[in-house]
Amino acid sequence: MYVARYLLDIEKFMDTENGEALLARAFLCVDEERREKARRMRPGRARAASLGAGLLLQAAVRKVIGAAGVEAPAGRHRAAFDMAEEPEEREQESDEQEPGDGNPGAAEGEGKIERNSVNKLLEFLENKPPIPLAYRYGENGKPYFRELPFYFNLSHSGDYVFCAVSTEEMGADIQQHCGKDIEKLARRFFSGREAAALEQAGADRKGLFYRLWARKEAYGKLTGKGVVWALGVDFLPGEAVSLENGNSSGETYVTPGTDLIGGDMPLPETVSGDNEAWMSETSVLPEGRCLLWEEWCGLEGYSIALCRYGRPGYLS
Repeated sequence: MYVARYLLDIEKFMDTENGEALLARAFLCVDEERREKARRMRPGRARAASLGAGLLLQAAVRKVIGAAGVEAPAGRHRAAFDMAEEPEEREQESDEQEPGDGNPGAAEGEGKIERNSVNKLLEFLENKPPIPLAYRYGENGKPYFRELPFYFNLSHSGDYVFCAVSTEEMGADIQQHCGKDIEKLARRFFSGREAAALEQAGADRKGLFYRLWARKEAYGKLTGKGVVWALGVDFLPGEAVSLENGNSSGETYVTPGTDLIGGDMPLPETVSGDNEAWMSETSVLPEGRCLLWEEWCGLEGYSIALCRYGRPGYLS
């Protein structure tokens, strides 16, 4: 299985001096459906995020084809899928860009995120014909590539867009730790065990809330049923727990958790000097299927979660 993970900082799109020029360049680099979607949006962060997502998809598809052993579709648009080398130089940390290692997205199990800046992503994509991506949508609106044999997930929060591409179904989400009334939301949408853990989390309360919320969003995207389906589900790591009215259908839902990294800590520990600090975990669903979780805590003020189906111990 192949999984590639990409992160884009869109703050430069919001720059009062150069932002509009960057957005105009981005319009020319994305697929037509994404372009029309952005045109219908009012100027602002949502439009910037939509175009940023389109840029990530263009770059991700170019890099995944070949790296994942996937053939580009035949036909009149075949030339648009031609591979191109990544820029030899990336913006350094002083330019709000993490140094890259040239890897076109880490393979499954390595837990790495490729971080991008707007400028370098535009430089990579400009002077290439945009890949004419076509989409289809599931029953509840989950998007899929129509012509490509792999899956994608997009998420935006605050200054970042997160994109994951995989050869199997998955769900991904990023959450900025902003000023929500987390106690009120937890009482309404969290399981009893999750709410109790939040009460006991002390100074880590906000981080734990957004970690759990990102998990719920990611799971809703994996299933294609949306976050409402996951609001009452227990995603707290630890011992097995049986919930009453655990989902929107009123059925019992069980998600016993087995931490592979981090033990029973309510939050993943940031590894000193590791700007891609991450943890993995396996949760067992009642029908015997397993959820494989990846989470990142190397981006201050944000929680990122990705989940997919697998087997116990797959990431250990």
